[in-house]
Amino acid sequence: MKIADIVNRIVPPQPWAEGEKIPWDEPGFSERMLKEHLSQDHNDVSRRFDIVHRQVDYLERVAGGLDHDLKVLDLACGPGFHSLDFARRGHSTHGIDFSPASIKWARSSAEEQSLGSEFVHGDVRTMEFGTDFDLAILLFGEINVFNSTDLSLIVGNARAALKSDGVLLLEPHEPEAVRANFESSPSWSSHSSGLFSERPHMLLEEGFWHGDVKMAVKRWYVLDAETGEVTPYSQTVVQHTKDDLVQMVEAEGFTVSEAPGGWSAGNEDGSPDFYPLIATAK
Repeated sequence: MKIADIVNRIVPPQPWAEGEKIPWDEPGFSERMLKEHLSQDHNDVSRRFDIVHRQVDYLERVAGGLDHDLKVLDLACGPGFHSLDFARRGHSTHGIDFSPASIKWARSSAEEQSLGSEFVHGDVRTMEFGTDFDLAILLFGEINVFNSTDLSLIVGNARAALKSDGVLLLEPHEPEAVRANFESSPSWSSHSSGLFSERPHMLLEEGFWHGDVKMAVKRWYVLDAETGEVTPYSQTVVQHTKDDLVQMVEAEGFTVSEAPGGWSAGNEDGSPDFYPLIATAK
């Protein structure tokens, strides 16, 4: 792309039309994103370790892990912070993620600490999950970045991977948070390096809300300062009501129950709002 393509861009972009997600699987992007995952200064792409620890406390309680060891399936696990915390408590974990750098870091951490954690690089929409899990988790709003067909497939595959009475915990965005956090006016910024490029560049970021389908489209244009080449990225985020999610999850073989209090989502520092949705495998 060239600068003229930015000037002549389609406004607003349609959901899914310009790509599904930011490029987690590109090696360079993956390495740069890992630095953000590991940062303890914010909760932008992963929770800080203290919040992860409190979330694992909660997950251990709801899955019965205080009485016996659990087998945990961690979907879209990132660098495996939750899996590693579970493993330090004696549970076995299996994490899957699209980011090669995150999986490499998770594997290295598990090996260094002699933990019972396995990490696989792959797409949760196409991977085999395994069987006989006590708990499956899909956290931090990842549920909102899949289209309805893929989301039903992931939830159905999670059901097949769980034991009867196994627990699935999803962490969707609060419905009102999708528009609030992904709709934005166009803004330019300049960077000597950053998440989208290690080279000097300018970044155009903008977000659009489609009220008819309850989806937001976030778009980024990365303008290389030396070559003038433009690289576009786009992501669609779906707003779900709790009733719609309950209906979808229960259609895949679960019973949704009221989540107990005490879930820590890191909201105290202004990060987007999330809530736990707990389902038990029939």
